[in-house]
Amino acid sequence: MRDFSNYHRIDVTKKIENDSLFLLNRSLNGYSAYDVKINYDKLAKVLMSQKWDADGEGMKVIGHIVDIERGNLIEYDNEYWLVVTKPEDNRIYRKAEVRLCSARYPVKLEDKKIQVGVDTLDRPVYDIITGEVIQLPCVVKMNDASTAIADVNEPVNLLANQVMVTIPYTEAPSIELNEQFDLYNETYRIIRIDPSSSINKVGILRITGEREGRANSGEEVID
Repeated sequence: MRDFSNYHRIDVTKKIENDSLFLLNRSLNGYSAYDVKINYDKLAKVLMSQKWDADGEGMKVIGHIVDIERGNLIEYDNEYWLVVTKPEDNRIYRKAEVRLCSARYPVKLEDKKIQVGVDTLDRPVYDIITGEVIQLPCVVKMNDASTAIADVNEPVNLLANQVMVTIPYTEAPSIELNEQFDLYNETYRIIRIDPSSSINKVGILRITGEREGRANSGEEVID
């Protein structure tokens, strides 16, 4: 390890980077840091602080650059928090906003076609393995006119029969327009999929669902 005890005959930029990393690691090893899991399995340490206007469901998180990415799930104390903003990055650490995941969104993965042999005419015979259903922790908004549809200050008005679900960016056959999903003992039909807060398939996906059986109830429906 290089000796950065003084500034003589060294790269000042490297010195600043070394000192900054030292201070960050000291903070992450301190009493106010949290031991968490990133995306189910990666152990990490982060700093988390309450947002004053978030009703306990929004936090600011600070950690190493490799640990803070929009769309990451942070598990702490049996709760999941989703990174929902593009992180601020100063080349030493990253800072972003996380939201509490209050439900699970069912995602059916793609079926797999596997060759299991050949028939009497030497043609391949396939077996279809049904894709499993995984339950993604998700952020849920219902009937909230202040819910933003992207990282802009343009709200979307959710009607009484609509719900907006935010999940880590995911591609699956079950995430398509008009597909159905169950949430809070209700069945919803997907009417909007917003991938605008993802880059190169990394980030978050916002899904708006309309409760089934309400389209003809006299309420206005937004498509």
